[in-house]
Amino acid sequence: MKLIRLLIGNLKMNKERLQWALQLVCVFLFLISFSIAITVNFVPLYHLFVVQMHLGQRAGMSDVKLLHEYQRVLDFLNYPWISELHSAFQMSYNGLQHFYDVKNLFMFNYLILLCSAPLSFFFFRKLRRLGQQWRLIVPFQFFILGVIGLTGMMLLNFNNFFIYFHELLFRNNDWVFDPKLDPIINVLPDTFFLACFGLFFTLLIIFLVLGIFWGKQSLRKNR
Repeated sequence: MKLIRLLIGNLKMNKERLQWALQLVCVFLFLISFSIAITVNFVPLYHLFVVQMHLGQRAGMSDVKLLHEYQRVLDFLNYPWISELHSAFQMSYNGLQHFYDVKNLFMFNYLILLCSAPLSFFFFRKLRRLGQQWRLIVPFQFFILGVIGLTGMMLLNFNNFFIYFHELLFRNNDWVFDPKLDPIINVLPDTFFLACFGLFFTLLIIFLVLGIFWGKQSLRKNR
């Protein structure tokens, strides 16, 4: 009987640990997908680069026209009911195919966000009800270390980081644009993508720090 009770106790403990791990994964997926959604739709960041780097002149159009074209691309990437990309920029078949691949990634990210958001909400509400927000402190601290490590790798050699990023997400080389065939790349400088990654990592760290602060607040209340 003692052995059976011990086995049952171990099974319950393992079940609780697995459930906790899955809940943390869900939260991390929510924070990542939410940060991505904010970053890719933060048009003021691109507006800053348009003004500072005179990107409209590179494209032979006004800054207002370029921002309009940028918004058209974003609309294509964001909305599933927009099935064709209409742009003032000439595009090769491979270049156009890359934007369709990016659109699929956008849709996948929004799917993760829609699925993980309500689950994370109920998980956070449960933690608050039980006064166990403090359990987020350690995993969030480890996650922050991972994000800082990735940020450091990016800053040390962004070109290699950017290449590895694309090789990880895409199965082809359509993302390698030829400026002659796909002049849109002339108005999407590497520094803009670096800023996008910087914004994404910054948002992620802010959300994690807020979670740690929330957890430490619960510790003070429980004392």
